[in-house]
Amino acid sequence: MAKLHFLKSVTDTINTSFILESGADLLMVDGGFPSEAPYLYEYLKSLGGHVKAWFITHFHTDHMGAFFTVLNEHPDITVDKVYYNFPSDDFLITREPKQDDWMTEDLIRLVRNATADRNIPVVTVQKGDVYEFDTGNVMVRILRSPDESLTHNPINNSSIVFRFEADGKRILFLGDLGVEGGNQLMKMYPSEELKSDYVQMAHHGQGCVTKECYEKIRPDYCLWPTPSWLWDNMGPGGYDTGIFGTVVTRGWMSSLRCVKRHYIMIHGTQIIDLATN
Repeated sequence: MAKLHFLKSVTDTINTSFILESGADLLMVDGGFPSEAPYLYEYLKSLGGHVKAWFITHFHTDHMGAFFTVLNEHPDITVDKVYYNFPSDDFLITREPKQDDWMTEDLIRLVRNATADRNIPVVTVQKGDVYEFDTGNVMVRILRSPDESLTHNPINNSSIVFRFEADGKRILFLGDLGVEGGNQLMKMYPSEELKSDYVQMAHHGQGCVTKECYEKIRPDYCLWPTPSWLWDNMGPGGYDTGIFGTVVTRGWMSSLRCVKRHYIMIHGTQIIDLATN
């Protein structure tokens, strides 16, 4: 039986961090900012400390910062392989030369050195790839890889899209996919292929794919990697006076009759038993 661990943010920030536990295999998704690394480290240790596969959705520090921090600082966490597909270095540096306090070219080195120093193989995923884990009980399907022709919201729209399949359930990870990437995804697949039991809400639930995209996914459960201030779009005037679209997205999902439950990061770390839920 598989369990999905939806990890909290200890710093109340944007954070995408999931672990699929199936048998002895741990499949990690993203991990959050470097500031989340201490909590992630302790959590992985509590599950045995061995990651079979670490998937990174895209090249932003709130998704990969804890990854390179854990690898650099905690050799007792072992990782068999890392899976991602980032755009070319030139695309990353040109489109977004700096992230927060980091220069993009320095981040590229940090990510590459983290795996090279530990001799961890990196798999460049491609649309159509299928990977098996836990002796075939878990399948990972890559539905989308980066398209450098999308130059609006370029790094978010370079998110890979993939699906975990375990215990008869489909868990769709959208990363920080934007409108353009979501429209592309809808053109690639019919509704029956996009249909998922669980969906990770794109871009933390704001500035993301369209309502039509979620209608095609038809999730039973929504996974919101969303801190409190973003959930309520807090701004100078309080509730829903900020610059983000989270409250709008919440309205979309409330209108979808297929949705049974919302799992929200503000409620802390949550463990979902896929066989019974």
